[in-house]
Amino acid sequence: MILAIIAGLTGQPGAAAAATPFPTLNFDNGVIPSYVTGSNATLQVITNTTGSKALKVNYAVADFPSVKFAPTTPWSVGSGNAIAFELTNSTNKDITFYLRVDDSAQADGVKDSIVSQAVAKAGTTSQYFLSLSSAVLDLGMRFLPPNPAGLQMGYAWGDKTVDPANVVSLQFFQMYPSTATTLVIDNLRVIQDPNSNLSYLNGIVDKYGQYTVANWNGKVNTDQDLLNDKTEEALALNGSQPVATSQYGGFKNGPKLQATGRFRVAQYGGKWTLVDPEGYLFFSTGVDVVRLDDVHTWISGRDAMFKDLPAKNSSLGEHFRYTTTVGSPPLGQTEGWLFNHYSANLERKYGTDYINKWKDVSVARFKNWGFNSLGNWSEPTLFFGKGSQHKMAYVANGWTSWGTHATIPSGEWGGVADPYDPQFTVSVSDMVQNQILAYGVAQDPWLIGIYVDNEIPWGSPATTQSKYLLISNILAMQAADSNSHAKRAMLAHLKTKYSNNITLLNAQWGTSFASFSAMDAPFKPAQISNGMLPDYSAMLKLLARKYFSIVDAALTQALPNTLYLGSRFAEWGISREVQEAAAEYVDVVSYNVYKESVNGHSWMDIAALNKPAIVGEFAFGSNDRGMFGTGPNSESAASSQQDRAAKFTNYMNAALQNPYFVGAHWFQYVDEPLLGRHWDGENYNLGFVDVADVPYTPLVNAAKTVHAQAYATRFGSTGNTKISFEASENLSLITAYNQATIQYVSQGATDGVRAMKVNVGALDTVYAGVEVKPASPWNLGAAPSITADVTNPTALPIQIRCNVLDNNGQLRTFYFTVNANASRTITMSSFGASPAQMAGADGYWGATNGLSTAQIKSISFYLWEDAPQSGNSFIMDRLLISK
Repeated sequence: MILAIIAGLTGQPGAAAAATPFPTLNFDNGVIPSYVTGSNATLQVITNTTGSKALKVNYAVADFPSVKFAPTTPWSVGSGNAIAFELTNSTNKDITFYLRVDDSAQADGVKDSIVSQAVAKAGTTSQYFLSLSSAVLDLGMRFLPPNPAGLQMGYAWGDKTVDPANVVSLQFFQMYPSTATTLVIDNLRVIQDPNSNLSYLNGIVDKYGQYTVANWNGKVNTDQDLLNDKTEEALALNGSQPVATSQYGGFKNGPKLQATGRFRVAQYGGKWTLVDPEGYLFFSTGVDVVRLDDVHTWISGRDAMFKDLPAKNSSLGEHFRYTTTVGSPPLGQTEGWLFNHYSANLERKYGTDYINKWKDVSVARFKNWGFNSLGNWSEPTLFFGKGSQHKMAYVANGWTSWGTHATIPSGEWGGVADPYDPQFTVSVSDMVQNQILAYGVAQDPWLIGIYVDNEIPWGSPATTQSKYLLISNILAMQAADSNSHAKRAMLAHLKTKYSNNITLLNAQWGTSFASFSAMDAPFKPAQISNGMLPDYSAMLKLLARKYFSIVDAALTQALPNTLYLGSRFAEWGISREVQEAAAEYVDVVSYNVYKESVNGHSWMDIAALNKPAIVGEFAFGSNDRGMFGTGPNSESAASSQQDRAAKFTNYMNAALQNPYFVGAHWFQYVDEPLLGRHWDGENYNLGFVDVADVPYTPLVNAAKTVHAQAYATRFGSTGNTKISFEASENLSLITAYNQATIQYVSQGATDGVRAMKVNVGALDTVYAGVEVKPASPWNLGAAPSITADVTNPTALPIQIRCNVLDNNGQLRTFYFTVNANASRTITMSSFGASPAQMAGADGYWGATNGLSTAQIKSISFYLWEDAPQSGNSFIMDRLLISK
């Protein structure tokens, strides 16, 4: 996961001035200072629960709603001090909030800015503080442990060496909230930095990688605990019954489409779906990062924080690693020692062959929990090309960033590939060969598809400037430079569009270029004018189209029957233009969606694209069981492990019911390290298991429940549903209503030994009968029919009626005549728009606009009660609701 650069939160204008001491802001005078302003947020002074006045901030649904404190003269926090404040969250949900501090008028949210984060628990008032000491900001973890003095803001991104003597502004903001939120701020002030003494951090991580200060049910305290966990889980897994699916994990009881031997996409019943190699409908539910490499944490410089680390020359010494490849290491280091507590625990648990045993147990877990896929970043050496060995579908991935092609500055993470550089095509070809084909995936039918790259920073949609940052940076290049491939391509495009007439471009852009050759020089206006916007938009789409077309061509050539799953778009780095370009080439558009639901987000233009989509990452985390971090934003924060389970259930059901999504993959298998993963400090509670390999039971149980009903939720009870009324069947979906009673008899049995006899009681105007109602609506597909064998056990003729009701409330009544002491098969297949057909002994009426056969809610059987001309009972068997 990559956190956004907050381009929409701009720096301070004006020249630097001598700083004044940081004031105490308590709003007791009821006045909001003029230098305190809201952006997509309303401000008001209220009386809080303690009787004092405070600033209430109502954050709107926007990209980065914020309240900004920007004094005319910079503030000095002073040496050895910290910024402190009181914050109240009176809502019923935890809120992740961010505090940005700038020390320069040119601050941009990364340079000359520090952005920190913390969680405000629901219904609480707490004291927070932000240490501006680089020694604290550089501790190597996003969320910091509790401090005896209060809750502290953890480093998120930005400059770790901001000048505390020159604070030009600070901002409390939210990131992409989907609903309006409210926080109350009070007593903003300076205090002596509680982190001037870091001894409280000593020994906070035990030998198993767990937090020493807290205890919880299931915490591992001895090696024997690990062995006991292994034994108990083995018994549970051996005795489990996984959900019945096709061999690939598809909808075994659903329709069977054309089998191609590979995964593909199709539309069925108004919804996009994956189709497995045998032709069964398939919704991909998976877990990301099934590997051991991402759970190392940094030891060097932080040795005192860890208790009982093994010696490097001991039997567990192999779990240390020395690295010179670093992303954002702590304490300014450029190399040092890492340790992997998780893999060390696995060796304690499974012995020296722990990798293979862990792999096998993990696959068994996933099947037991109902997952049918391995998500992104599974270990290639263990899983790629080995689908038949594990009987588990999977996705593969590759990185073009390993190549030597030119890049375009993006403001973060080293830049975006320049697809106009001929070397980029070579990089893509090398990636396909060395990172994907090398593992034998080409002939593996268990391979769902390929992701290439991840969360490419195409530009934040927050502002015009940030959205078109790549194009601005391209035009700011010198066209004659050897690596300015994109600049030359964009100039060629503009020349063609404007027929090589610079006057036309100048009129549109409001510029005064002497010629197109003059545009070879760097050009980066302070603002992108309205006249420039159509061209900047077109150029961004051209850039993305070039990238996706090259990747698609390479994959099509090397893996012609394999789905291209895109590059997993992130909200902070995607725009409509890029999505449209991708949709021309990818088979499935992928998104990382750290929200409470996949629905209701305007930044995903899925409906307009009319393409299948997949969630590459989603998760929810809590800090209630020894972890500090709850995830990348407020919507990923859960209040407890039970809340994580509830949020998982809601999210998955929303994805299953959305007609465009064909899968959703949870990030990730194992919790991130308590003190941060080594390359960027993320330390979130995102795992299905913790660092001691202990599963989170509420989350596991939620997964089992959701997955057991996944295909019914997605497609309804699709396919052939046969009810023969035998004792072994689940007949709970059948209920008698009004005076009707049910008996199970041998008379009239045509399929098995029992049939259902319905006695309607006295013949009167109150119709009585039976209703058949599934847990989820039936989807009868494109050629629907309902049939049943009906016997009339009476000496009088009967007219049996059948009401078919869809989810829209439309009802069609079918009727059939059955002679005395006779049997017949009745068939209902006329569900389309048509007038009533009531001539003869059989017919129907109602729902003249037709029924929605993809959503049949219930079927009821009863008699036309025509006393004394008709009988008062009927027998039914072999009820078949089929395609």
